[in-house]
Amino acid sequence: MGLFDNNRLVDLLSNYLKTQFEIIKLDVQEKLEELLARIFKFILIAFALGITSIFFLLGLANWINETTQSLFIGYFAVAALALVISLILLLTMKKKEESDKELPEDLEDHE
Repeated sequence: MGLFDNNRLVDLLSNYLKTQFEIIKLDVQEKLEELLARIFKFILIAFALGITSIFFLLGLANWINETTQSLFIGYFAVAALALVISLILLLTMKKKEESDKELPEDLEDHE
């Protein structure tokens, strides 16, 4: 026998690597479960806000209809408001996408 027992060192190293792999695997699993829980909560919140906004907009349309003594003006007004908001959001998204595409080119020019 020499100063070191090679088989024992190999076994210890092998067990250490297996343990580290299991720790990493458990960490990844934990992060994935946390991410899925957050996504599920986000979907529930988005659904609740969507339902709330639909009922709010229907109530607003009915109130406008009653105020103007019309059967449809309120619905047109609410639809127009939703269209304007959607167009504004769409335009701001396009501007952001364009600025994200231009950013790397600007960085290349400065280098």
